[in-house]
Amino acid sequence: MECVTSPKADLNRKKIPGMQHSTFYKVIIQGRFEFGTEKSFQKVLQLYNQRSETLYKKEILFKIPEDIFKPEELSLNIGRFIGNSSEKVWKNTISLIEYCAQFSLSGSINAWMTDNGKILHHFHLEPLAEKSSVMLYQEGKKMAEQIGKEKEAIQLLTEAIEKYDRHSQAYEKRGYINFHLKNYDDAIYDFKKSISFDHMNASAHYGLARALMIKKELEAAILSLEEATKQSIALQPLYWAARRVKGNCHLELNQFEKAAFEYKLFTSRNFLISDANFKHLSKTWFNYGKTLFALGQLDQALEAFDKSLGTLETEKENNQAEIFMHRGMARKAAGKADYILDLKKAAELGLDSASLLLGEVA
Repeated sequence: MECVTSPKADLNRKKIPGMQHSTFYKVIIQGRFEFGTEKSFQKVLQLYNQRSETLYKKEILFKIPEDIFKPEELSLNIGRFIGNSSEKVWKNTISLIEYCAQFSLSGSINAWMTDNGKILHHFHLEPLAEKSSVMLYQEGKKMAEQIGKEKEAIQLLTEAIEKYDRHSQAYEKRGYINFHLKNYDDAIYDFKKSISFDHMNASAHYGLARALMIKKELEAAILSLEEATKQSIALQPLYWAARRVKGNCHLELNQFEKAAFEYKLFTSRNFLISDANFKHLSKTWFNYGKTLFALGQLDQALEAFDKSLGTLETEKENNQAEIFMHRGMARKAAGKADYILDLKKAAELGLDSASLLLGEVA
């Protein structure tokens, strides 16, 4: 199968009990494939027409090829499709898009089938054909996941870009490697190139924002994070990561109301333990508490600090002393006499600022 899918996505292997052809589910599809040459583009367009008519009898979501095939870009471009589909039409559509992927040089398409907000199936489709740019990119991506193989990964991704200079995903992956190597200017260059070739690449927008934050270009980072949320959907962990980090930028800029908006959305979400955002819950509750305290919403701030302490086990870095310190300050501002207990706890945990504050109130 020339695609990358989640284990739950193979509809041929696992049926959902009670799912009938006449039952309709909400589906979301977005992304693009680039074919590089007029010859390849025309070939895949012709084959799409043939297969949609003869193999699938037009029982697909995109019956009019011109709706998704863009000759001026030599691409298959599904900006974002949201609609309803039966199982049969969904399977036919995914199969046909997957078939088209083998002719592309770069790109990716994500597709979800949901029921009442629950993901039933998710497909991530990307080129896996025996073309040099595709093979170099896939090898570079695998190498990037191995500790100590960053230089080799960069070399492979660079070669993929040399084979096809519009390879948005190769630029994006190289950007993240440069970011982790602290080559921030190179990372910014890569992310911007990635976006220039595929503005829908939400991961590139997010990576650019993280690099801009390191450079203290927070206003520019916020704009990139806004694009990351626009180009992703709430079913993706990246969407919530962008919201959380955007809140952090607003907090650092003392834009407390905007920060509170992002933190409220993030902390209202129920993340699974497997979700990368789960480990950031305690720190986000802590930042939310600081934001609410700055806004003078003391009761809500105290509740947020309590939530932060209650979710500390989700964090790798234990900032318990800081939480006690800030909760103590909020309790003091609220006129609660037991604030001193929080300051003492923070001091016992080694926080010097808490010890100094204790000395002032003694």
